[in-house]
Amino acid sequence: MSSENVYSVSRLAALVKRTLEKDYLLKNIYVAGTITNLKRHSAGHYYFSLKDENASIDIALWKSTAIRRGLVGKLENGLFVIIRAAVNFYEKSGRLSFICNDMELGNKSDQQIAFELLKKQLTEQGYFDQAHKQALPIMPTCIGIVTSSSGAVLHDILHVAKQRNPLVTFKLFAVPVQGQEASGLIAKGIAMADADPEVELIIVGRGGGSMDDLWCFNDQRVVKALYGAKTPSISAVGHETDYTLCDFAADVRGATPSHAAELAVYPLYQLEQSLQDKSKYLTNYMLDTLRLKRQELDALFNRRLGLPVLTFLHQEKQAIQANRYRLREGTMRQLENKKKQLAVLSSQLEALNPLRIMMKGYARLSKDEIVLTSIKEVKTGDCLRVELQDGQIETEVKEVLVRG
Repeated sequence: MSSENVYSVSRLAALVKRTLEKDYLLKNIYVAGTITNLKRHSAGHYYFSLKDENASIDIALWKSTAIRRGLVGKLENGLFVIIRAAVNFYEKSGRLSFICNDMELGNKSDQQIAFELLKKQLTEQGYFDQAHKQALPIMPTCIGIVTSSSGAVLHDILHVAKQRNPLVTFKLFAVPVQGQEASGLIAKGIAMADADPEVELIIVGRGGGSMDDLWCFNDQRVVKALYGAKTPSISAVGHETDYTLCDFAADVRGATPSHAAELAVYPLYQLEQSLQDKSKYLTNYMLDTLRLKRQELDALFNRRLGLPVLTFLHQEKQAIQANRYRLREGTMRQLENKKKQLAVLSSQLEALNPLRIMMKGYARLSKDEIVLTSIKEVKTGDCLRVELQDGQIETEVKEVLVRG
């Protein structure tokens, strides 16, 4: 391979940019589609995707253009538009987009109209009432996650939670998060999590996507499952700008799955800080009390009340010193006991977490719903269930080998 034929990344990106920007059609092209993933930057610029049934492209609309064309405040997801745009290739990220120079507004898509109609109907029926919302538990010990077992949502939640408090345990209620069959299974997953006596909080999550991708979270079955759940819930579906009816039905909405984990898991360091603050408060209170008593003693001494008073003051001073020592010792013992309790709880919870054990490669074998503990419980031809951290396998025993 000749080095003359090898392009650097910068050279290739520059070639792509020159080639695209030389194309006359791409400099001034009209495109029709539906607005999705609309975001308004703090500087006033708009960023969104324009999509149809089969494709999607990224669009940028500068603040000056939006003002000049009278588009400020008129853009929304689901709106059909025709734009005049020019191609743009950003070399640093290798990202292709189009700069919108003009826009003709059309009507909302049928899907957006259906969404708004269903939202209005369910709102009138009381499914989104604030009075029905439950407060989230401050420090849940077990959290149920209703999401796909293969997506990034589960990883993001567990990663954030581990950083904030590794003592919290999780139960996964794996469901598909896209497709025609997903809605019923999501509702069933919510019901299963709600029925689990160990689950104190439910997170329903999915990554970003188009309105079509997220449509299963607009189903009435999902809304009713969340509304009827006795366990507090957090909805974390899509990106920050994506809204589904699931978000309105849940007790709290998380902007992203990571944000949902932050809402759900109380940081352990804050608990430790709280203990330190209380200890500091007690110490300061004790010192302030001692200072006040010392001032009172000085005042009595200055009045020259004689030897009996001096003797009394000496005794009081000794008593105060003794109380000060006992308070300090008691406070330190309490802090040490709390630290030991936290360490024991951490060790116990880590040992009882079946999901972490399975993630290390271990599996659980069972026959007829009974967990196997010995090779003597198995014979050739038996049907066994192998449970792994992300699913289960049904298998048949071909041969039994006893370790001799």
